[in-house]
Amino acid sequence: MPPSKGKGNGKKKGKGKGSSKKTKNTLSDPTSSCIFPREIISNILSRLPVKTLLRFRCVCQPWQKLISKPNFIATHFRHSSSLQSATCTSPIFIHTRHFKSFDHVLSLFDPHPDSSSVVELDSPFPSYFHDMLVVGCCNGIVCLSQPPWGEMITLWNPAMRKYRTVKLSNTKPLMGIHSCVSIGLAYDSQENDLLILSLLCFRPAETRPPDEVEMCSTKSFSWKKMKNEVGFRVLGLICNVIIKGVPYWRAIVEDAHGSREVLVYFDVSKKVFDKLPMPGIRVETEGYLVNLEDSLGMLIWEKTDKNNVNVWVMDDEDGWSKKCNVGITFGFDRILGCLRNGDIVAENENSVLLFDPVTSSVKAKFSIENAKKGSYVIFDYSESLVLIGGMLPVKKEAAEDKLAREDLLKAGINMKVFTTKNPQQAAFATRIA
Repeated sequence: MPPSKGKGNGKKKGKGKGSSKKTKNTLSDPTSSCIFPREIISNILSRLPVKTLLRFRCVCQPWQKLISKPNFIATHFRHSSSLQSATCTSPIFIHTRHFKSFDHVLSLFDPHPDSSSVVELDSPFPSYFHDMLVVGCCNGIVCLSQPPWGEMITLWNPAMRKYRTVKLSNTKPLMGIHSCVSIGLAYDSQENDLLILSLLCFRPAETRPPDEVEMCSTKSFSWKKMKNEVGFRVLGLICNVIIKGVPYWRAIVEDAHGSREVLVYFDVSKKVFDKLPMPGIRVETEGYLVNLEDSLGMLIWEKTDKNNVNVWVMDDEDGWSKKCNVGITFGFDRILGCLRNGDIVAENENSVLLFDPVTSSVKAKFSIENAKKGSYVIFDYSESLVLIGGMLPVKKEAAEDKLAREDLLKAGINMKVFTTKNPQQAAFATRIA
C-alpha cells in the first residue's frame, strides 16, 4: 500500500529541518568550512588593526568571543608593538593647545609613508577644564589628569573610543602644606593590571618631608598607601617617561652625600620604588628622558646649540654611556622627545619634524592646524583592544556646539559650550580672549 501524502510530507519536512539546521550551524561559524585550523585564523586576526577587528566582531559569534578574550587581546598588542618597532612606524600621540582659545587638542599622527596624516581625536576630558596633562600611554591606554592636584584622572583607549574616570584618593592635599600631586602610570604584566600612582608633594621648608605615595589598581579601583623608602621628592607633575610599563621620575634625594638629583622608578613586580643615578647634566645643558628601543635613554643638548643632541643610554651593568652625537642639520627650536625606534622629534618655526639619526635625514613632518607654538607634547602610541571595567563610549562634540564656538572665537570670545548628564561635569565657563 503506497504511503499516504501526510507521511511522505512528514519525511520531507524532517529532511528539510535537518538541512536547515546544518546550514544554520555553518553560518554561525565561518571557520567550520575553512581549510585553515582555528589556531591559524586566530593568529591572522591577531595581526590586524583594531579598526578592522571591531568590524570583524560582527561576522559571527565565535569571532566576537575570540576577539574579546584576554589572551587574544594580549597577543594582538604584542604583535602590534613588535610590528611597529620592526617597521619603524609607531603612531605618535600629540597634545597641543589652540593658539587662540587654548583648548586642548589631542591627535594621532601616522608616520607611515602611505598615510602620513594627522587625525584629531574626540577627547573624553571635559572641555571646560583649562588645565590638562597627558600622563602617558601604556598598553594602548592613555592617562589624562588635571594639574596641579592630579584630579579628573581619566583612562582612555582612543582606538576603542572608550574611557572612564578614576575616583580620587581619600587623602586630600592641604593648602599651605602640600605643593602639588604628581601622577604616574604603570602596568603589571604578571597580574594584567594597570596601576595609577599618586605622589603627594610637600611645599619647600627647612625640614621638607619626602613625597607621600599611593597606588590605585584598575582591578579594584581602590587606593593603597605605599612606602617611600628612597625618601625622594619628584620634580614634575607627571612621570617623565614610561618604559615597558615602568614609570620614571626625575627627583631629589637627601642622604649622607647631601642633596642631589636622581631618577626614581616604580618596580612593578616588587611594588617598591628604587633609584638610579643621573647622567652628568650641567647648568648650561638640557635633558629629556626617553624610551629608546625599550631601554631608558636621555637626550642632552647645550641650551645655546640648536644643531647637536647627545644620546645617552642606561645599561643594567655599565650604567649610563654616551651612545652617539646627532647633528640635526636643519636646526631646532625645541626638542620634543624621541620615538622608541630612535627617531628624534623636534619643533622648528614651521612644523614638527621626525629626524632619523642613522641616515641624518627628515623622515616625516607634520603640524596641527591652529596649534599654539611651543604647546606640542608627543608620546609613542600602540593601539590595543584593552578595555577597563566601567568604561563608557566617548561622545563626539555636537556639530552645532562646535560651530557656535568657532563663531564666538571669530568674535573674540572663548565660550566653552557643552551638554552633559554627569553632575561632576555640569559647569559652564566663559573667558574673554
